[in-house]
Amino acid sequence: MTQGCSRLKLISALFFFPVRSYLEKLGIRYDLSAVTNAYYREKFDEVSSAQKAVILPHCLIGDKCRAHFSKEDGVICIKCKNCRCGEIRALSEEQGWQFYITPSTGFTKRLVQRKKIKAAVGAACDFEIEKGIRSTTVNTRGVYLNRGKVIPLYIPAARYNCLNNDIDWELLKKIIRGEKTDGNA
Repeated sequence: MTQGCSRLKLISALFFFPVRSYLEKLGIRYDLSAVTNAYYREKFDEVSSAQKAVILPHCLIGDKCRAHFSKEDGVICIKCKNCRCGEIRALSEEQGWQFYITPSTGFTKRLVQRKKIKAAVGAACDFEIEKGIRSTTVNTRGVYLNRGKVIPLYIPAARYNCLNNDIDWELLKKIIRGEKTDGNA
């Protein structure tokens, strides 16, 4: 696929995302994460490990999670094994990446700026993705925040549910290890 075609797919996918339910009724479906990840993956891979981060939403932590909250870093995972976040934190650290669990989109934006993150892989439900697209400049160069851009990759959450949500954990692990994936990242 040529870069021009890929760029057009990304722009179209972002533009039409807010009306995806109407498009689905017309039989038009697309996977925003696959389009986005395919477009940004090469640029993402060029960023140094120290400037990469895994940023997960709080909906992925377990009911019995013993983590605590920090105003600076979000939910601090203690690798308690009550959810998969500890495993991902360990893998992220092994690869030299930063790791965070955040309570909100606004907190995530501030975190990215404070920690000088240049590339991030995150997870979110459609509701949060739409909110992010509407409140943040997203274009073919990345996601623009007040003082810079971040190259995004993302994994969709299984459902819009702020408790006990799920993602494709194996895909996330492949991304962190730098493995090529089947079109999703």
